[in-house]
Parts: sequence; structure tokens; C-alpha cells
Amino acid sequence: MGTLAKGGVMKKNRKLLCGTLIVILAALLLASPVDAWNSHGACTKLIIGDQEWLKAYENITVTPWTYEDVDAALVGPNFVLQYIEGKPGTVTSAAAILTNYADEPDWKMDQDLNLSPLQALTGGSQGWRHQYYGLGWLRFGVAPSRAQYFFDLAGKANEKGDLYWTFRYLARAMHYVQDTTQPYHGVPAPAGLIFKGIGSFSTLMGSATNHHYNLEEYQGAMVARSNPVFVDTLRVSAPLDTTTATSPSWLCRHGAYLGRPLVRKLWPLETTFFGDSLNSKDSWLFDESGLHVADPGTDQAAYDLEISVPLGRMSSYTKTLLLLARQQFGL
Repeated sequence: MGTLAKGGVMKKNRKLLCGTLIVILAALLLASPVDAWNSHGACTKLIIGDQEWLKAYENITVTPWTYEDVDAALVGPNFVLQYIEGKPGTVTSAAAILTNYADEPDWKMDQDLNLSPLQALTGGSQGWRHQYYGLGWLRFGVAPSRAQYFFDLAGKANEKGDLYWTFRYLARAMHYVQDTTQPYHGVPAPAGLIFKGIGSFSTLMGSATNHHYNLEEYQGAMVARSNPVFVDTLRVSAPLDTTTATSPSWLCRHGAYLGRPLVRKLWPLETTFFGDSLNSKDSWLFDESGLHVADPGTDQAAYDLEISVPLGRMSSYTKTLLLLARQQFGL
């Protein structure tokens, strides 16, 4: 076969493979959940506990939102701007703002929007903004640019001397960075299983959804129970070197990239710990009523250690984001 003919076949095969991957992802992601770590606020409270510099910002006056000229990105039609600490004029702290609003992007801010013709591949507009899926060379989602967007707005608020919105915008940016450290926000299932599941989409979709939700529910429940593995990891993880980790968008892309291989490890551990019901096409959630901190040497303990890897990244990348803000905004 001539060189040109070979090139044509290879090009055709690449297009066919690309089309196949898109079809697989479309079928899988339409039913994928879009939440990430459970209780961003509770985790953030642990993460920022060692940030002594925040104590210099313990008296911040709540100010109304006045950024229509620079914050023009679409928000969900049912999003309501809330002031958790009280109406404008109330005094709060930087640590409280970061903790209170770490979950704000999940308060319908990104739901029910028409952002991209491809957003269906991530379960809708919220998934499109909160995920950064990858399979081979394909990428879906804009979490990196979303984190950067709010970080830049924090800088604009700081230029105005508005500390309240500086930290509130940082809390929003932080949310997307934290989201992309959750492994199932980088890929919905192990790549090998995605290809094997071509003949049984319903089972694959059910399994992926169950693994995603049960990881998050378990993680949140164990943080609430002060699981020492999780709590210690969230508290002690160190920030990255900002000469390498130069921006929120970098943190998101890198976090998703490092998290994808972890799905291959988490999937079998979850099947062992939670049971085979996890891998059915039907929705299934574990019963947390009898949940307790793991005994050493158990399947649960092994699962905890694996989850602690991305949880440590969640903490590290959050602290890196705050370090970038200090360096760039002079906080």
C-alpha cells in the first residue's frame, strides 16, 4: 500500500476512533453525577486551619455585590445570591468567608444554562463548568477556566479595596480547583471498563454513577466522623511550588490529570468495600448508619488510604491557590 493510501487509512481510523469515544462518553456522561467532594466547607475549614496569615483579616465588612461590569458570566436562572453571615454591613472574617462560600458554585449557580453544544457530554451545564473529563486526547469541561475566572475577579475586588469580595471570589475559585482533584471529575470510569462496556451502556452508566456518589457520600460522612486519616491529610498537606503551579487553571488541569489513574485503583477497592451492588445498572447508595472509623488492616482502611491521596491534593492545591493570591494580590 502506498504512503498516501496508508495515511488516508490512518486518518480514517483516527476519525472512527474519535467518533466512537465521543459516542461512549456521551452515553456514559449523560447520566453521570456532577457533584465532587462532599462538604467543601467542612473540608476547607480543616485545610485553612494552619493559615496563620488569615488572622490578619478577622474584621471584614460584608459589602454588596457591585461587579456587574466585570462579572458578566451567565448564572443559573434559579441562583440566588445569599449572604450567610448577614446583610451588608455585618462584620465577618476571611476564614469564615472561605468556609461559608466554598460550596457556593453548587447553589444552582451553574445549572440550567446553555453554554456549549457539547455540555450534554458532561451531564449539563453544571458538569461542563465543574469537570475536566479526559479520555485519550479528548477533553470535556471548563473547570480550569472557571477557576481562573473567579481568581481574576478576586484580584479586581482587591484592587478596589473590597476584601469581602476578594475572599468570596477566592472561595468560588477554590471550589473548582477542589472539584478537579476528585478523581471521578477527571474520568467517569476506568478507561478499560468504558471500552468493555460498549455492549452494556446501562450497566456501565449505573456503575459509574454509583462509584462516584458513594465515594463522595463516604468521604463526607468520614470527615464528619473525624476520620483521622482524612482529617490529618486535609490539615497537613503542603502547598506546591508556585514557580511550577502558576495559576488556578494549571491547578485544575494538573489535578484532573493526576486523578485519572487513581480511578483504576479506587474502582476495585470500592467494589470490595461496598459490595457488588455498586456495579449494577440500578442506583445504589450505602447505608451509613453503622459507619465507623476503619479498623487497621481492613478493606475499609485500604480504601481510606487510597482516598487520602486525592484528598491530600485537594488540601495542597487549595493552599497553593491561597498562596498565589497572597503573592499576586499582596494579601
